[in-house]
This record gives sequence, structure tokens and C-alpha cells, in this order.
Amino acid sequence: MAEIADVVIVGGGILGVSLAYELARRTLRVTLLEAHALGSGTTGSGFGWVNATSKAEVDDAYFQMNVTSMSLYEEMLSRHHAEAVGISTGGTLFWSKDSDSRDRLRQRSAKLQERGYLATNVTPAEMEALEPHIRFPKQGSEESEGCFCPMDKWVDSSRLVRFLAESARRNNADIREYAPVTEFLLDSLGSIGMVKTESHQIATRTVILACGGQTPQIIAKLRPDPQLLACVPLKRVPGVLTETAPQTALHLARRVLYPPDAGGLHLRPTASGGLLIGADDTDLLAQQGTLSPSQLADIGRGLVVRASDWVSGLAISEVAQTATTYICNRPIPADERPIVGNLPGIQGVFVAVTHSGITLAPYLSSLLAEEIVHRKAPEALAPYRPERFLQRSAL
Repeated sequence: MAEIADVVIVGGGILGVSLAYELARRTLRVTLLEAHALGSGTTGSGFGWVNATSKAEVDDAYFQMNVTSMSLYEEMLSRHHAEAVGISTGGTLFWSKDSDSRDRLRQRSAKLQERGYLATNVTPAEMEALEPHIRFPKQGSEESEGCFCPMDKWVDSSRLVRFLAESARRNNADIREYAPVTEFLLDSLGSIGMVKTESHQIATRTVILACGGQTPQIIAKLRPDPQLLACVPLKRVPGVLTETAPQTALHLARRVLYPPDAGGLHLRPTASGGLLIGADDTDLLAQQGTLSPSQLADIGRGLVVRASDWVSGLAISEVAQTATTYICNRPIPADERPIVGNLPGIQGVFVAVTHSGITLAPYLSSLLAEEIVHRKAPEALAPYRPERFLQRSAL
């Protein structure tokens, strides 16, 4: 016998559980289906940086969307203990090593300030107060200068996902792990009618595909239509991250850090007392071709050595041997903007996929929940509808 749900969400990453949280607290009957463990895809393997700092060059609407979503994290922290939610405050600190990098930092800070975003130029003494265990360059007239963005955060994504899922469950959402969708059934009018797994049939009139990089494969289960797939063009952009073992860097870093490393090194603490380290140049290596396990291990050791140039007290040989290095596969829409809305041609099926999902999930899920509940399209989502890609291809 079929179960009944007001909404079925396919995907248990940060967007999926945020949608379950928002819809369930609006008293809808929600079923979430995740093919593996909650947060086991891109959500659980990313850098977890909540920010608008990296969007200094984007259009105003998209920038403000990031800022608004960050404010919802602040609201969450006002109601719940930060440790329970998995959100760490402290901001982001960038710093320079010469006049060229100092000028670039000042330009970044000025652009952010023009948009009303908190970004402050800080002195070496102020940086040392913020990060006592970080080495800041001191070369006479080329003394280092920093840019500090205090509103930025990082999240322990597994803890945040669990918190949102349990909150949704308390509002009677049915959250199912290891429950891949096997089939969708459409009615004679082309509207969604049922979702099937290996062991369940769920009658519903609303489905949300929040399954990240698996979105094209799931759409193909709905209807193998090239036009449908064209509505959700995704790029697969792999990156490399190295996580040091628990307690290997306890208190050595307090926030997201961007040293003046030519390869775009970045690092942050982990909830277990380690460091999470990445770099733009090693991401590029992953994007150029498949890396073997030995190549990945070498990259990880190199990232630890580069981090040790800036983090004093990091025991290189011990940390490098016990660190875990892995690939994060990031699904990024072709125009690098969110894709959120009803799939054209199938009534009742919505899609939600984006880059910067950790930052944007609270706001995007709130907007889409309001649209589903009140059947009124939010103006803020107008630039991000799936059909924009069909319109472009028709030109």
C-alpha cells in the first residue's frame, strides 16, 4: 500500500536536509530519500566555508543572496548552541607578504566595504592577536597587512546535517538513508504522482530534486528528455582537500585562513582539533585528470608542508603521515549560479542545485519552501529558474 507525502525530497545533502527542515516546520508531511548516508556527498567533503567574501566580484543580486543566507545562520545561532549546530564563528583572515599582495587585499576590502560587508584592514599586531600561532611576514617596509572578514564562518557539515535532520524529524519529517529512488510515476497530464524505492511507494504531488551531482541521472529516471537535462547543465569540478588527524593542530588556528601563498593555499580548523587544507593549484591538478592514490598522497603531504610554513608548532612528519587526502567533486551549474525551480514540462517536480551550497542552503530552502506552501514564486528566485538555459539555447 502506498504511503502519502506532501513533499518528497530526493537527496540528503545540505540543501535536502535544509528543505526538509523548512517544509516540516511549516507542517507539511515530508519524506526525504537519500541513496547513501546523510551528507555523504559534496556536503560532507567540502571546505565548509560560509561567506560572501569570495564573491566580491559577482553581481549585486547574487552577492546579497549570499549575505542574506549568512544572516539566517546568525538567526540559527541565536536560538541554538553553536556546538550543537556545528557552526564555528571567527571570520576569515587574509594577509599579504609584499606590496603587490597588500594592494590586492586593500582592493578586496574596499569592494566588500562598498557593498556594506564587514571587511577590515588589520595590522600585524592585530593579526597576531587574532592568530597567535601563525607566522606573519615582517620585512621592514614590506611588513604584512591583513584583511579580516569577521562575519564569515565555517561549519562541521556532518554535525549541521544531523542537526537539521533531527529538527525535521521532530516536526514529523520521515528522513530515510540508504533509500535510493528506483522510479517515478507521472499521471496522464505529465504531473508527478508517485516515487518508488526498492521497498516503498510514496504518493505525492510535489518532488524536489536536491541531489547535487546526481541530478542529471535522477532527471533521466523521470523522463529521458534532452530538454529536461538541458535545464540543469552541471560542471563536475573536483578539488583536493587534506584533513590532518584529530588533535594534531589543536588551537594552532582559530578561523578560515588565506596566507599569501602563490598557489592559493587555504586552511581552517576542524572540529576534532586538526586542520583542513586545500589550494587552488592542487585543485587544478585534480581537474586536469584522474589522480592515482600515490599522487593524491603526495599532494596531501605537500599541502601539509605548505601549511607548516605559516602555522608554527605543526609537526610536519607526524601530521603528513596521518593526514587523509581526498577528492571533493563539486557540481557547479554552467553559469555558476543556483538552479532552483519547477522543471519545465513536469508539474510538481522542482530542482535545487547550486555551488556554495553550505552558504546558500538556508536562504534557498526557505524561499523554495515558501513557494511550495503558498504557490507563489519568490522574486528573489526569478534569475535562477531552470528554464533560463532553454531560453539561452533558443537564441
